[in-house]
Amino acid sequence: MIALNSERHLYPITEPNEKNMIKTFLFTLLLLVLTGVKAQTYVYTDEHLSFDKLIFNVSNGHVIPGRMDLWSDAVLTASDNKIYKGFSTIGFDILYTLEDGKLYIGESTFSSDLLYTIKNGKVYKGDSTMMMDCLYTYDGITNKIFKRDSNFPLDAVLFLQGKMLNQEELFAVLFATEML
Repeated sequence: MIALNSERHLYPITEPNEKNMIKTFLFTLLLLVLTGVKAQTYVYTDEHLSFDKLIFNVSNGHVIPGRMDLWSDAVLTASDNKIYKGFSTIGFDILYTLEDGKLYIGESTFSSDLLYTIKNGKVYKGDSTMMMDCLYTYDGITNKIFKRDSNFPLDAVLFLQGKMLNQEELFAVLFATEML
């Protein structure tokens, strides 16, 4: 819509709804950007979460060393129940396959290729869920990884900050830290 002002010049009339729509759009865009930033998990070796103890950054399944943010620097990628070498997600780079809580070598799901089992946040060696075969316990509430079947604070070996890891990301972090 066009109107005349007091000096008889034409100027467009913007309705208040258009300004509100622009503000709403910008606010929504800002929220999406901030949410994307929060979708990361930082892995530390120290409970104080100090910057110099940051060893990995997990972002959308990519396990990236240190403070790097570039996905192309990923050492492992966890996606679609598989763990891939580096940044890749192609079949040639599949290192491990996770199926029904069991982690296998490569694309195999044969029992002879079974390495680890995960159940209720606990990582077990082989096809066992016995307490003596428990290697690590991941507590999503405290966001810590403990050694063996423990959640005692002094048994924590890795400290996480950010979103909770899913099973494939947990395995990728344990492999990247050479704990498995």
